[in-house]
Order: sequence, then C-alpha cells, then structure tokens
Amino acid sequence: MERSLSVLPDMALFVEVARTGSFRQAAARLALPPSTLSRRIAAMEARLGVPLFLRTTRSVRLTPAAQAYLKGCLEVLEAAERAQAALTCGYERQARMRIAMPVDLGVELLGSAIAAFADAHPGLRVELDLSSHAVDLLRDPVDLAIRIGKPMDDRLVARRIAQVSSRVYAAPDLLRRLGAVTSAEQLATLPCLDLRTAQGSMPWKVGHSTWEHAPGPSVLAANSVALLRRLAEEGRGLALLPEHMAAQAVQARRLVPVLPGLQTPTWPVYAVTAGRTLPRLVSLLIAHLKARLADAPLAG
Repeated sequence: MERSLSVLPDMALFVEVARTGSFRQAAARLALPPSTLSRRIAAMEARLGVPLFLRTTRSVRLTPAAQAYLKGCLEVLEAAERAQAALTCGYERQARMRIAMPVDLGVELLGSAIAAFADAHPGLRVELDLSSHAVDLLRDPVDLAIRIGKPMDDRLVARRIAQVSSRVYAAPDLLRRLGAVTSAEQLATLPCLDLRTAQGSMPWKVGHSTWEHAPGPSVLAANSVALLRRLAEEGRGLALLPEHMAAQAVQARRLVPVLPGLQTPTWPVYAVTAGRTLPRLVSLLIAHLKARLADAPLAG
C-alpha cells in the first residue's frame, strides 16, 4: 500500500505524456522543464520496475504493460477529481465566512461589495464584524480582516488590495469665518478634528508640515471617520478625511477641500489572513474586492 501511494504524485505526469505522445508537449502543458519530467518518469519506472514508454528520437509510445496501467491511472485521477468536486461543492454549500474590518470601511465602501459576492455564491453565509479594534487573527475565529495600514505582526499575511487618498476638508461657512487658508502652517491655529485609532491619534501630513495628531486646537476627537465628516459638515473644525468618504459632501457643497494643491497622506488597504494557504472562497473574495476597489474613487 505504501509503495503504491508513493507513485500517485507522478500518475498525472505519466497520463499527460501518454495523452500527448511527447515529453516536450507534456512538459509545456504541465509547466515543467522537459528534463524534470523525463527524470520523474524514469524514477517512476524504476520504482515500478516496469518500462512505461518506448522512446525514439521521433516518437514516444506506451509499452504493452503501460497501456493497461494507463486505464487504471485514468480511473484513479477521475475518482480524485470527483472527490475534489464533491468536497468543494459541499464546502461552498455550507460555507460560512467571518470578515472583520473598521466600521466606516464596512459601511461606506465594502459592505455592498461583499454582499454582491455573497449573491454570486448561493449557500455562503457572511458575518461582518465591524469594529474600531483590530481582531487577533491568530486567536479569533475570523477568516479575513480588511485593514487600512499594514499590520505590525509579521506572522500575518497582508495582501494589498487598494490605496486610499486623503484631503483636508472644511465647511464653507467655517472657512468664511476663518478667512483664507493659504499655507499648511496656518492649520496649527485653526480648529481641527482629531481621528483616534487603536494606535492613538491619526497623524497629519500636509505639504512639508507634519503633526502627530490634528494640528490645530481641537476639542472634539472620535474613532469614526463618518462622525468626523458629519462634524466637519457642521462647521466644527477641519478634518483630514479619505477622499471617498467626503465625495458626496463635496458634491453637495457641504464640504470643500482645503489646500488642495498640497500633498496629503495615502493609506494602503490590506486583506489580512492568518496564513498563506486560503480556502477557495476567501481567495475569490479578495480578488473580487481588489477588482471592485480598483473601480472606486479612492485616489485622486
């Protein structure tokens, strides 16, 4: 039994050579160097103690013994494919996927994209865990986390799926009261809204000026970008916001960009998993989100 099992990995190679009648063509279809394929078939023949192919400079033919062996190999490979299909189909019919992400990212951007993915995969149950606190993927029962900024834990696998651009925004009425804002240095004297994250205040960078938190005098701080946007619309301060979060408010003229000619931060968005080997549906979802985000107005 053990000896038979040791031959299984090379059965598919043998079948491909038999089907094509050429080591070179089979190697191309298998994405293997011809020398590697030839060596593995030779080792297979040595293990079995039976020659499988009659080789000439012009052709490769099965030996009489290999013709019967080919039929058995095809039956084994077809059974393996049926078992794989049954496993995949059964898993997808019963699959449940738990996804963690920041509240604003889920509500404003990703929730509808994930719902569309679920629509395309009947039987898939998706649980969205929206929180300002990062989950522990190595401990918590979470299949996928979407995060802005790369995680610090090197044990996790982070796949970059998008990039978010930012800009400083303010309500038109507030700017009329404050007067023209013509330099980044002025921000240190203006009311600003502070975004809090699990790591502390969100740093600001506008042009060549940088601050570890909102630069101006601030009496309001929150861990919700959506709330800061609302407060900015009410004229309670300037806010550094992702462009996609402010787009509708700008279109409705509730917010206007401040110092639009100066560079502001961009934040990478990552799909984070506990390991490199992913269930098929998780891999498909990551690809789906990457494609959807590529079409979204995330960067200016």
